[in-house]
Amino acid sequence: VAKSADADRFTQALDAVRATLGETHSLDSVAEAAGLTRRTFTRRFQKSIGTSFGDWLTSQRIELAQRLLEATEKSMDIVAFEAGFGSATSLRQHFAARLRTSPAQYRREFSRRADQGLAHA
Repeated sequence: VAKSADADRFTQALDAVRATLGETHSLDSVAEAAGLTRRTFTRRFQKSIGTSFGDWLTSQRIELAQRLLEATEKSMDIVAFEAGFGSATSLRQHFAARLRTSPAQYRREFSRRADQGLAHA
């Protein structure tokens, strides 16, 4: 029973991060929320997710930014803040590194409004 309870706390900690991507999430605070030491959390995270916590967090934030860019007309500053990047500059840097494009270009290519415009053409 203890193992499943630990697994549940681990999952709950990650779900809490996903639900609050705009907030600051340190490795130590998430490990603590999972009821694990930093070292144990890091090992378990790598084994179950297959990457580091920092890379996973960045990926989660990029995915949220992508959804916001696709579905809203929010400014780059607001998208960056809500996705946890803190600034439009940081958002642009992460998009360039991970997606090889800019947030503005991504929005032009993937926004729902652009899709709707094509549907009416």
